[in-house]
Amino acid sequence: MKILIFEYSSVCLETNLLSEGFNMLKGLLNDLDSLSYFNIDYLINESLEITHLNHSNPIYIKQNLCKWLEDNCNKYDYCMFIAPEDNHIQYHITKILEDNEVNVIGCDSSSSYVCSSKFLTYKKVSSDILKIKTRKMNVKNLNHNNIKKIFKKKDYIIKPDDKTSSDLIYHVKNEEQLNRIKKEYVKNNIANCLLQEYIDGTPVSVSLICNGDEICCLSTNSQIIQSTNEKIEYIGCETPINHPMEKELFEISGQIIKDIPGLKGFIGIDYIIRKNKIYFVEINSRITTPYIVLQEKCNENLTKTIIDLVINNKKNKLTFKEKGRFMKLEGKI
Repeated sequence: MKILIFEYSSVCLETNLLSEGFNMLKGLLNDLDSLSYFNIDYLINESLEITHLNHSNPIYIKQNLCKWLEDNCNKYDYCMFIAPEDNHIQYHITKILEDNEVNVIGCDSSSSYVCSSKFLTYKKVSSDILKIKTRKMNVKNLNHNNIKKIFKKKDYIIKPDDKTSSDLIYHVKNEEQLNRIKKEYVKNNIANCLLQEYIDGTPVSVSLICNGDEICCLSTNSQIIQSTNEKIEYIGCETPINHPMEKELFEISGQIIKDIPGLKGFIGIDYIIRKNKIYFVEINSRITTPYIVLQEKCNENLTKTIIDLVINNKKNKLTFKEKGRFMKLEGKI
């Protein structure tokens, strides 16, 4: 079985994602390298190196990633990759693989497309799920007076509709901040943004794996958030944690997965919990940061378990040694 592995920022050197992305790639390869029945190639930028791999072959990429895939991916039976939803990057890569009849160990192109837009995801998820009051707006039309008519509170959250990183998420409290953020969005070519009611609660996420039929919830994860002035940034996680509402979180996550056909592989779903109410935030249709810790702390081979479920419809039970933490600023490259 010939399998291709890659992580977008480790090929294209997207610096804001590289700390997490490169560690995810190493986790995947460390798990797969112990499985001799895989013939593994992995793509990586020539400035990076992964050591202590015995059965995995590096391919150093110098050209455009999508162009390389168009020319070469048909040599592989399977592909397992990590890429951001930003600007439909994950969707476009998945389409290339599907068009070349490569089996993707992850989400299909239709679900990737839905999850590339936080607002579209909200529309697809059932009305039975508690969601944060949200409006989508063109950045050019951002106006403090109009926004005041939407939200009863004076403050709200503003975020890009189609970005993975939390670099451009803000807690807005006044018109001066909004005007400054609007300029920042225009500078970064952000066309559409979401305005959301500010919920003062605890951010958590759920990590799970699924194959379209079976859903296996792996863990509840704490999200470590840094707030500097109006800027809100995700800087790390602790997992697996014992949460008093874990049963409810897992049940809601199962419902959400069923609402969007085509979600497969490792998935992360974000929530905010306030006064025992669980607010759905967004879906990450790919391997996410908690995987780094879960892969290290798992008593079994986590990546093999993902592949077994997606390819072979085989559901393996997983246990974890202990809780661990990953911090973006401490992530080693």
